[in-house]
Amino acid sequence: MSYYPVFLDLRGRPCLVVGGGRIAHGKIVGLLRAGAVVRVVAPRVVDPIEQLAARGELTIVARPYVSEDMRGFQIVVAATDQQEVNRRVSADGLQAGVLVNVVDAPELSQFIAPAVLERGELQVAVSTSGASPAFAVFVRDRVAEVIGPEFATSLAILRRVRERLRSRSMEDRRRIQQAIAEGGLAERVRCRDHAGIDGLLRAALGEGATLRDLGVEF
Repeated sequence: MSYYPVFLDLRGRPCLVVGGGRIAHGKIVGLLRAGAVVRVVAPRVVDPIEQLAARGELTIVARPYVSEDMRGFQIVVAATDQQEVNRRVSADGLQAGVLVNVVDAPELSQFIAPAVLERGELQVAVSTSGASPAFAVFVRDRVAEVIGPEFATSLAILRRVRERLRSRSMEDRRRIQQAIAEGGLAERVRCRDHAGIDGLLRAALGEGATLRDLGVEF
């Protein structure tokens, strides 16, 4: 089976994490970074989760999971080391129509989480369709050797370019941004070739277009 890749807007959305260990903490950090409102249900949690709760970044329900915990949530992550609990969370989610991810158990999950490489606003997600999450991490780390920090700056430039092109047709916006990207933008950023980048921008947007004009500094 092939999964349908998608990026979810979780800002302000309630998300439940069942489990309080190290792996649960990793999932929680990702959810918080996406702006989710996180509740953790677990008899015990590791210190980093306690610290997040102390800062008011999430809430903890310090007891074992019960089926009623599923109510009011759209996204649930089960990250316990107890298969019986994970299976119950999965079954409850299926019955309630909630998307559930059981860590390292795609057969119990309605969605799976990819290995993600982040470069500023750029996210590169790698999935093996549940076949081997460890291999997805391996591939992500190899991709990281090619896609460096310069890609984050390049995306920041293209975001400003896109804002400038808002009144243009979708076809024009795509063509112009593609021309800048394929003109060696990331490599010029890596080499800090400001003059070369300004040349790319002028060729695509007109004589007045420069990094300073776009408000991008690096």
